[in-house]
Amino acid sequence: MSSRQESNNSQYDIAIVGGGLSGILLALRLSRESHKEHGKIVLIEQQPQLGGRNFFSSPLNFSGKSCEEINQEILLHSSQCQNLSGPGFEIMNVESLNAMLRHILSHLTEDEKNQCEEFMNRLEENETDRRSRCFFVKKDFVSEAQLLTGSSEILTKREAELLRSFAYDFYSPHLDSQEENIERNNTLFEKSTQWNELAKGSKETLSSIFSSIVGPDWEKSSFIYVCKSLWVFFNNFKEPLPKSFKRKMGLELFIEKILRARGIEVRTLCEVLRVNHNKETNFSLILADEVNPTHKTVQADKLIFAMPLVQCLGIIAKEEFSPEQSRFVSKVRPLSLVVSEISDFLSVRSENWPENVGACDRLLFPVERVQGFLTCDGRLLFSTQLDYEDSLQAPAVREAVARLRRAAVRVLKAEVAEEIKKGARMPQNKISERIVLVPVAVSIPNNIPANIEVKETKMGIKGLFCCGDSFLSLADEPWKRVVASVHDVMLRLNGNEA
Repeated sequence: MSSRQESNNSQYDIAIVGGGLSGILLALRLSRESHKEHGKIVLIEQQPQLGGRNFFSSPLNFSGKSCEEINQEILLHSSQCQNLSGPGFEIMNVESLNAMLRHILSHLTEDEKNQCEEFMNRLEENETDRRSRCFFVKKDFVSEAQLLTGSSEILTKREAELLRSFAYDFYSPHLDSQEENIERNNTLFEKSTQWNELAKGSKETLSSIFSSIVGPDWEKSSFIYVCKSLWVFFNNFKEPLPKSFKRKMGLELFIEKILRARGIEVRTLCEVLRVNHNKETNFSLILADEVNPTHKTVQADKLIFAMPLVQCLGIIAKEEFSPEQSRFVSKVRPLSLVVSEISDFLSVRSENWPENVGACDRLLFPVERVQGFLTCDGRLLFSTQLDYEDSLQAPAVREAVARLRRAAVRVLKAEVAEEIKKGARMPQNKISERIVLVPVAVSIPNNIPANIEVKETKMGIKGLFCCGDSFLSLADEPWKRVVASVHDVMLRLNGNEA
């Protein structure tokens, strides 16, 4: 990896804030040979590596290290499957990952594609055909097949039949455009005939599963959205995880290497605190940079936020949003994710942990309304969605952490479970637990009214844009929104503004 390109000149033609999937795609498109007229570009990311909101803050200490040293250390630890944090791309469904990989590769030259293949082949891979499975955890581990046939403690045969019906009978990707779905799109799930005909006990049992899978306020979502979410959960994780996206591969580090080689300045561990705008300097970005703390400002002619709109509110004045975007952030609160990450889980897991539960398998704890994910390097992540919060001290977050720990008790050794039941922080010699709040896990909640969609990437003043997955009208899937919004920004940067 090359070192960060140092320069006394902090004036750029384009500044991109956010190194998630939208920031990566935009930077790749802007830096292709045919687009070099866009000039000097800087990509700014708060985390130590690119990749987005599934890469939590790393437990590694990068204080006083250069970008080159940081990247080498991340690559070393990822290849050895140790000292990582967050699931990375592994938690996304395979269909989305394959689609994103096609788009990333489409912006590489043949030589860069060869470099990518060489980079991915540097590690020997085992279990390349392993498929993710799902287990439901109450007193015992219940497989998906057991759950859906009613042969478990969680659901009766009648309730299993109802769940199968919601997950398989009302939604199919091949039926998306058919007229029969129009009515279901306009019907709230809680108002649907199928739901209201159920007995109270069945509703209570299924509600906890729906809440765990679909998220908060699922009953206020459209009927077809809930059925689609269930279908995706039971169907979209059954293909082998693409080798390129396994956490230890470090695909995000390879992309960063490509961008640097193309002349883009990539500033990781760098946070944009505030943006000022005036006619003389265009955009002036005030920074907090852990690697180069003396480099506190950046000027740019054009500025693109590759991040959720709501997170722009603390950086720019609301007056700089377009009227449509301002209305959107005022009325739409995204969903947050609270995560409890146990880094050394394999050493503290319950004696009753089944041998057939392994890496990339998913757990669902219906009583606690919590999901679990076992990473390839033996970390277990417990997570739960909740309405938007940006502080770990918020009452809703504290309640969520309590549910995460109650779920953890079900799969930890008895002596460790007793400690965690006390509610105190775990002693470091027994367990290593990290609590992470991802303020924006889902940009657009499932119950968003269609009349407040965001429809364009251009913001309220000249030269200011936003892209990512906040643009529901551009496409109906998160990765499609990313691609479509990046394409829209490129059209405008190339002089094709409407």
